Amino acid sequence: MSTQNITQNRSKIWLYANVVLALFLIAAGIMMLFWMEEQSSSSAPSGSINQIATQHQGRTAPDFTLSTLSGQQAALSDYAGQVVLINTWATWCPPCKAEMPTLNAYYEAHKEEGFVVLAVNNKEDATTVIEYIQAKGFSFPVLLDTQAKVVDLYQVQGLPTTFIIDRNGQIQHVQIGEITAQQLETIVGPLL
Repeated sequence: MSTQNITQNRSKIWLYANVVLALFLIAAGIMMLFWMEEQSSSSAPSGSINQIATQHQGRTAPDFTLSTLSGQQAALSDYAGQVVLINTWATWCPPCKAEMPTLNAYYEAHKEEGFVVLAVNNKEDATTVIEYIQAKGFSFPVLLDTQAKVVDLYQVQGLPTTFIIDRNGQIQHVQIGEITAQQLETIVGPLL
């Protein structure tokens, strides 16, 4: 057997070995994706995020007390008798920032009717939040939840999440993700 034949045979063997290896890696990758999907499904909390949101509707909103941007204490119960929109958010969250002008405009238009927005910031320092709120000129009350107490109390699964509470303190709607002006009009309007 010549050296050229030996080299060709080795090249074929390496080619076949590489093809087999590539097919093995593809199969392993597909199996890994299926395994990861199974793990994420089995590790999710009981029920979907929508089920978690729905379980809050009709229940009395749990009371909480947090610091305002000025360092004073404010409790949800301070707003008893008003329609309250609790919005959990953060400055690093794009959908949170996108909905804030809408929330502020709705608040400004309806605060005289007994409507309040409580923007509950999730785990950010006061300086970051104050700079952001002042730069944007938002006028609704902002509360600092530096230890994620409200996020835990309300079982928030993602930001932004909005809770709309009627004048009797009952949660009437939970919105996971950005809320629109039309949704505010449809959901909050009848409560005013």
